[in-house]
Amino acid sequence: MIYLYWYLGIGVAVLAVVFGAHRLTKKDEPESLRDLLDAVNPDRKKLSYRILNNVVAPVLAAVAVVVVWPAAVYMKVKEIFGKKSEAALEEEREFAVERGNLQERLTVAQIEAREVVTDPLKAVPELPFGHLNGSWKQFLEGQPEGGELWSFSARWQTTWGRKELRSGYVMVQNGAPGAHFLTVWKDLPDDAGVDDRAKHARADDIPGWLRRQAD
Repeated sequence: MIYLYWYLGIGVAVLAVVFGAHRLTKKDEPESLRDLLDAVNPDRKKLSYRILNNVVAPVLAAVAVVVVWPAAVYMKVKEIFGKKSEAALEEEREFAVERGNLQERLTVAQIEAREVVTDPLKAVPELPFGHLNGSWKQFLEGQPEGGELWSFSARWQTTWGRKELRSGYVMVQNGAPGAHFLTVWKDLPDDAGVDDRAKHARADDIPGWLRRQAD
């Protein structure tokens, strides 16, 4: 019998913690929302509804917590650690250029020469990266002293398993890739191999700075 008392005593303690946390995080129902809910459900104004909602339901919930408190604790712990795991996963899947993705060391002049956009209709300025020339200039302003510019190409798998090809230019300092400027960002079919990168990259792919806004 003493074990039952201990069990119920712990349940009461858990109930007190849950109730306190609920009171601290509970937000008052706005009057406008209350009026809207009352209009949608007229039964909310009835005494029987208020008794069920404000007395019977909380009492039943309290009894359930006291009786099955291990399940309540498990669910709460799982919720807390689940949120932390999701946040860690999102952070882990943030794209970054790795040393294995590096292809060729280039100068600014070499990059700008190969990236000049020529539009017969003159809709795009005849500048390196066309309309993105301003973004390119901003990228160069962040180049550290002694840093190098390299081209890169990387296959990337998102958190949701989508495979992508990302290519562009990256600043490298002391052998470590840093900030990058994306010029190609496109989805790849599931059966795309490493040797398929070149033929999948096209000049009209969505520019990296624009796709980055969706992250």
